[in-house]
Amino acid sequence: MSVEAAALESLAELLGGYDDQNSSMDGGDYLRDLIMNHSYRNNSSDMGTHMLKTNKTFRNSVLIIAYSLLCIISIFGNSLVCYVICKNKRLHTATNYFIANLAVADLLVTCVNVPFNIARNILDEWPFGDFICHLVNFSLMVSVYVSTYTLTAIALDRHRVVLKPFTPRMSKTVSAVILVFIWLLAITLSLPYGIFNRVKTVRLFITSVRRCRSEYPDPKILFKQYLTVVTFCLQYVGPLTLIGLAYGRIVRKLWVRTHVGAVTHMQQISQARAKKKSIKLLVTVVVVFAICWLPLNLYHLLTNLHPNVTVFQYNSTVFFICHWIAICSTCFNPFIYCWLNETFREELFDKLRWCLKRSFKIHPGTLFEGKLVRQNRIRFRSRRFTTRSSLGSFGRSLSTKKDTMSMDVNDIPLDTKRILIQKWTSNINTDTSEINELIPKFNGSIVLSDTNASTSSQSVDDNFSY
Repeated sequence: MSVEAAALESLAELLGGYDDQNSSMDGGDYLRDLIMNHSYRNNSSDMGTHMLKTNKTFRNSVLIIAYSLLCIISIFGNSLVCYVICKNKRLHTATNYFIANLAVADLLVTCVNVPFNIARNILDEWPFGDFICHLVNFSLMVSVYVSTYTLTAIALDRHRVVLKPFTPRMSKTVSAVILVFIWLLAITLSLPYGIFNRVKTVRLFITSVRRCRSEYPDPKILFKQYLTVVTFCLQYVGPLTLIGLAYGRIVRKLWVRTHVGAVTHMQQISQARAKKKSIKLLVTVVVVFAICWLPLNLYHLLTNLHPNVTVFQYNSTVFFICHWIAICSTCFNPFIYCWLNETFREELFDKLRWCLKRSFKIHPGTLFEGKLVRQNRIRFRSRRFTTRSSLGSFGRSLSTKKDTMSMDVNDIPLDTKRILIQKWTSNINTDTSEINELIPKFNGSIVLSDTNASTSSQSVDDNFSY
């Protein structure tokens, strides 16, 4: 009897126990229950059964750690993307709406599908009810379709902007209509995965358990094969083809682009670097999408179109590796589409600095408790220019670079002058003797004393240097 039990245990370990959304039977779990019933009938504690339980515990621990790490990174990155875009009106553009929608779809996968999917395969019985059983696979497919079609919309929008630069940019209203259409299309295509997923009682000899499984209409095998092929074409082949063609034409346009007018050698080097950077980014987008979703799609094609390949169909390790790689795309998308964007990084750092100032109550003129002249950075933004300079460098520029770095006062709005002068003078609330040494007194320029900080209007009328 011990030889028979050992054989059953070895076979169960080989087949695994994953009951995925397309499986029609529970191979590994069935054998595992058979082993337990066999041991129960013989009233023995076989060493093979103990090793099987140990392997299952180790597998579950690895799953929890791997998916937890993935969820933490995905939730942090995508939530940060949504927060920065929502809080900055400067980022309220059609393209950024697509990126925010992509982040929402990735959060849906991370927060809804992944936890219940892990619980379904760790627990011996489905405890969450029929509604959650319908929701798990349905939410996964909706978010996958939304994410894929949003990536396609971003690629087509960039293609339109680069190849037809004189056409009007996409408006916010048009982008909102496109996003609504994407969600409706994704919900429609995902309905079969929600309708035919249900809780079913499975009888295993002396025990019976409730499990969340897919029950397709007759003929089941043919229906499942058609659904798999349609999903593969609509979710992977079609979008990947459009994304590849769009970015391929963009790369070709960037590669053969010529610039009008005389171009210096340094400008040529700078343009070549920018061109290589853009091409690398576009290639990265296509490669990441193809690599992340190819293994899981191939797994479903093999298991559904070739049901006799039981080694793949019931091997939980193979499925979880493919599934984990696919879910990794939710971590890569925020980095590719946001962190590599200079404008987004700039806005993100502004928010982080603002949060640090509020959390640690840092005085705006003495950031990190350094000296005012050395540490205070005056940063002003307008739609026409952005300037960053320290108060000391401002004084030195007035005295040494007045001729080469000056601007006509008529080029600067009056409100801008007032705001800049108020910013410079409002931060001076301590000893100003050190500042006076850095700012020489010349015709009507800024004069600072130990008691107050005054400005002469004549200095503004003469020159405004940086």
